[in-house]
Amino acid sequence: CLFPAVVECRIRHYKFNVVTKNTTRLCSTKPIVTVNGRFPGPTLYAREGDTVLVKVVNHVKYNVSIHWHGIRQIRTGWADGPAYITQCPIQPGQSYIYNFTITG
Repeated sequence: CLFPAVVECRIRHYKFNVVTKNTTRLCSTKPIVTVNGRFPGPTLYAREGDTVLVKVVNHVKYNVSIHWHGIRQIRTGWADGPAYITQCPIQPGQSYIYNFTITG
C-alpha cells in the first residue's frame, strides 16, 4: 500500500452513575455498589490515540474512585484513581470527570 491508512482519533464520552443495588445470591440479599446499575460495570470502547472522558457521579454514601487497570497514565496521573494517592475521592453527591488518552 502506497498510502498509510488515515486513522482519526476520537473523543469517547461515558457517564457512570455509581449507585447501590440489592442483589440476591444463595438466598441472601445484600446491597452492592454498581455502575449504572450493573456489576461488573459497562465496557469502554476506545482505540489507541482516543481521548476518553468519563463523568462519574457518586450516588452512594461512600467516597469512591476508579482505577483503570491496564491503562497507561502518561502525564495523566490524576486520572489513575487511587484515592488519596493520585486524586481526592469522589464524595457522596459529587462528580468527577476522568480525562485520559489511550496510549500503547
